[in-house]
Amino acid sequence: MKPSDGLILLGSLALAWPAARASGNPEQAPPVVLEPLFVEASSANPWQHFTVPGFEVISHCPDDFNLAYARALQRSTAARAAILPADFWGTLASPMKIVLYNREAPEGQFLGRPRPIDLSWSADGEAPAGSYGIRRSHPAMVGDGDTFINCGNYHNLLSAADDFYVDPDSEVLLRCRVPQFPSWFVEALEGPCGLLAGRVAEAGSLGRDSVVLPALTWMSRAETAAIQKDPKRPRALLPMGELFGGAVSERDQPAWDAQVALFARWGLFRREADGRDHREAFLGFVRAAASQPVDEALFRGFFEMGYAEAGARLGDYVGVAVNEAIRIPVTVAPLERLESRDATQFEIARIVGDWGRLEGRVVGMQNLDYQRECLEQADRLFEKAYARQSSDPEFLAAFGLYALQSGDMRRAREALGSAVEAGVARPRAYLELARLRLGDALPFAEQGIGDLGEADYAGIVALLARARAQQPSLVGSYLLLARAMEHAPRTPGRGDMAALEEGLGRFPRNAALAYKVATLYRRFGYPDLAASVASRALRLAVADEDRARLATFVAAGR
Repeated sequence: MKPSDGLILLGSLALAWPAARASGNPEQAPPVVLEPLFVEASSANPWQHFTVPGFEVISHCPDDFNLAYARALQRSTAARAAILPADFWGTLASPMKIVLYNREAPEGQFLGRPRPIDLSWSADGEAPAGSYGIRRSHPAMVGDGDTFINCGNYHNLLSAADDFYVDPDSEVLLRCRVPQFPSWFVEALEGPCGLLAGRVAEAGSLGRDSVVLPALTWMSRAETAAIQKDPKRPRALLPMGELFGGAVSERDQPAWDAQVALFARWGLFRREADGRDHREAFLGFVRAAASQPVDEALFRGFFEMGYAEAGARLGDYVGVAVNEAIRIPVTVAPLERLESRDATQFEIARIVGDWGRLEGRVVGMQNLDYQRECLEQADRLFEKAYARQSSDPEFLAAFGLYALQSGDMRRAREALGSAVEAGVARPRAYLELARLRLGDALPFAEQGIGDLGEADYAGIVALLARARAQQPSLVGSYLLLARAMEHAPRTPGRGDMAALEEGLGRFPRNAALAYKVATLYRRFGYPDLAASVASRALRLAVADEDRARLATFVAAGR
């Protein structure tokens, strides 16, 4: 993904999501990586804690900036609801975490981010308060599938301007939605030319604000300017069918980026000469594309036109789209004051420590010292807080995952066990505890059916059921359940497999899950169901390796 004004910058997300595309500026000065900053609460400069619906924030920034940031979160939430229906956005079991730093950069230094880091700033003067300033502050996001933490330094953005705009969670919620959207739709919104890239806020009176989606960038700034100057300038479009297929060539990537964004803009906001729009057809088409293959018949069923006519309409729309910003009114209840308090030691460890844990686990030789520093700071925060024996389930879940990552299995089992007994809202806690218990219960030489005892198997299945009941859905819950079924006390029946079928419905494009479920169906005596699962996954698969594996499986069953 390309960093955009007001957008999150997804870095080391531990999800099965497409890798973000590089977007560095070759003219930018070489980055200087400074040590991470983890500041604990003190009487002189405490962390402040406050909440906004959907967010939990700890901040080292002044009160007026905290209030402006809270208003910006409200504005982005309202804008999201105005752009797409509620069912297009996933949900998180617990609020997204935000860390607001306030630290001055050493004179003359620019802090870059070859990996996501907690502090980034521009040394070229005071940044404006607004989306461009937020882009320059480089807020960085880490996550582990169910918990996401956005962290940034805002020293140059300390302003209470009314048009301050941030949007740290829209891309996360798009990607957490199940069934997962196809990559073309996410790129159409959040990609290099995406509909939501560069959006800004315009403040109004009495909470009546607007969010402005800028005009389309077509291929490049130079090409966009040329079309703006000459609307009849020829432009080549890819065949419509290529927008919805698999990967495109490197040569066609810029055209694909621009055209999927154009299609989303046309589908959501274009009004034809007769006054009709395509919004409901487009929304229905995207919902269908999340769980079934796209072909021209499906397209025609929603839009009442074929690929050729749609391609011609998009070609005509380019000249309009590059000149037309889209203004969306939003209403945000005025927030006059913010209820904040000093953050507790457990909140600091749970949020800042968890961020350091996730940031420090990045694999690679670059910036090893930085990663080690992140982990050491996380160690200090977690260990100091855990020594005080908190009973807070959210802290215990975070500590248990920290202990698991650091290899302390005894304390991981202890903390995760206490957290799930208290009903913590964190699906990964249940998943990882189930993984630990499955590893404990299996013999060294795994044989298959009968390896697990009744009590161990029932306990593992129950933990995974609780994980599956929380959002966001984790595909790992279904993969681990499939592995447990391979070693069940007795051969699972058709009814036992219903939970895995639920996973296929939530992750229809996950070829690894489909292959595993199909293999179990064949092994347990359901060859027709096995063939059906594999054949459906084959129609949705994009990667050549997945297609080859599934095709071989289907052929072997004939």
